[in-house]
Amino acid sequence: MPDLAPTVDGTIGRFQQSTWADAREGTTGTISAAVSTRLSNAIQATQASSRGGGTVYNVYRVFFEFDTSGISATPQDATLKIYGYFTNGADFFVVKADTATDGALALGDFDAIAGWNNSADNSSNVTKYSSEITSFSTTGYNNITLNATALTDMTNNNVIKFCLIESTKDLTNTAPTSTISTGMYFQEFTGTSFDPKLSYTAAGGSGYSNNVIGVSSGDIDNVIGV
Repeated sequence: MPDLAPTVDGTIGRFQQSTWADAREGTTGTISAAVSTRLSNAIQATQASSRGGGTVYNVYRVFFEFDTSGISATPQDATLKIYGYFTNGADFFVVKADTATDGALALGDFDAIAGWNNSADNSSNVTKYSSEITSFSTTGYNNITLNATALTDMTNNNVIKFCLIESTKDLTNTAPTSTISTGMYFQEFTGTSFDPKLSYTAAGGSGYSNNVIGVSSGDIDNVIGV
């Protein structure tokens, strides 16, 4: 089962906004964590008290990009593997992202989600790549099974882009009344033991998953009769 490393990973957020609409519906992030090693609030929808009194809201969304140019036949399955960190209170979906530039993440990508309508409940507008994630370990890898839509996009596109979005408040446009966060490690953390990865089983089986003289493993039935 080949493992792909992210070409991009990180969080874009809108921080300490005076209203829920300001936090969720903005088109540009106010804070970028594209080079963070790990975050306890990687995914977040928050209502909190401001230092001067009153209420502030935060929204954080995680983005991943993987190079899938070497996949020419639809994989049998695929799993997004994320190592959790510190918090697991935010349920979420993996949805299709459409960040502006391949290989980069910018503040303007805060709402770069396919089908997104800033002022709406987007439960039915976005393209979901997974079921809702309601259980998340903070002490190991979480294996998120990707659906047939994701497998098709892995095959048809040179890159696949994910957004991990909180499912009960951010996605549905329901103002939170507390802090809801889920944390995770990113590839910038020292070493590779906690790195996010995209694992898949190549089309035609998992017994041989290497390219041969530039031919994708999905197009190889056997090698020297084996």
